[in-house]
Amino acid sequence: MLKSDAHPASIRSLKSEQVSRLVKIPGIIISSTAIRAKATRVCLQCRGCRSVINNIPLPPGLQGYALPRKCNTEQAGRVKCPVDPYFIVPDRCVCVDFQTLRLQEAPDAVPHGEIPRHLQLYCDRYLCDRVVPGNRVTIMGIYSIKKGAQTKAKGGREKGAGVGIRSSYLRVVGIQVDTEGAGRGTTGSVTPQEEEELRALAASPDVYHALARSLAPSIYGSDDLKKAIVCLLFGGSRKRLPDGLTLRGDINLLMLGDPGTAKSQLLKFVERCSPIGVYTSGKGSSAAGLTASVLRDPNTRGFVMEGGAMVLADGGRGLH
Repeated sequence: MLKSDAHPASIRSLKSEQVSRLVKIPGIIISSTAIRAKATRVCLQCRGCRSVINNIPLPPGLQGYALPRKCNTEQAGRVKCPVDPYFIVPDRCVCVDFQTLRLQEAPDAVPHGEIPRHLQLYCDRYLCDRVVPGNRVTIMGIYSIKKGAQTKAKGGREKGAGVGIRSSYLRVVGIQVDTEGAGRGTTGSVTPQEEEELRALAASPDVYHALARSLAPSIYGSDDLKKAIVCLLFGGSRKRLPDGLTLRGDINLLMLGDPGTAKSQLLKFVERCSPIGVYTSGKGSSAAGLTASVLRDPNTRGFVMEGGAMVLADGGRGLH
């Protein structure tokens, strides 16, 4: 894996000058596909003369490969092979695992009034199954381009986006899951000294007021609202039904108020201190944006499910 101490760039800053260059992009994984196989070396066989061509290297990434149009084997007194004679022999190909991910730019990097942008990631070999939807990651990869998906027009000819127009993706060479910084400490261990301090804080009689005062200390007042947000962060009572079903004790909070009363600032503080909280607003707050949406994959023409803010904040459970 490649790691770098360079300053990360944003998805919006990736232009044509960065093609085939190494870039470092932070973001959130919002969807992942199942692991599939991609050939790195293929074996071709001619339908006419049955001649075999071994070990043809394929370009890395999502680039395709065009089969030869004519057979190169020439024998005297034999009928010429037809056009497009070659087919792939699957059992004699060398393949590797690969997986495609979808990266969304971090919420704090989205300009005001804009919707988050996305970028397709290509992972192969040991980089497969390293992350799940909801992980905040920093990606090292090669900014690459591929030929756009083509569809059949009415006349039978292929109708694409245009000659010379390519879509971009990122060939991943390193994945680093962010576990440091605000809202990233999901796997941090607690030292014995910190455990003693937490037990002493829990035993103090005014722990409720102390926690409320420590929530967004730069905002004056709003004590009742801060107490409600503290209850929201700690969760409610877990319900266990007689049939063994467990319901999570999540608390939902609705804040109503005039503009300028620090509603968004309080939510921003919660997003920074919550381990896997996702802040969303504007166009991303629709029903499909909050739960999940079904999109058509341009490559496979199949349907894929993309998690919304609620699924990502839950760690991507139930979505693959």
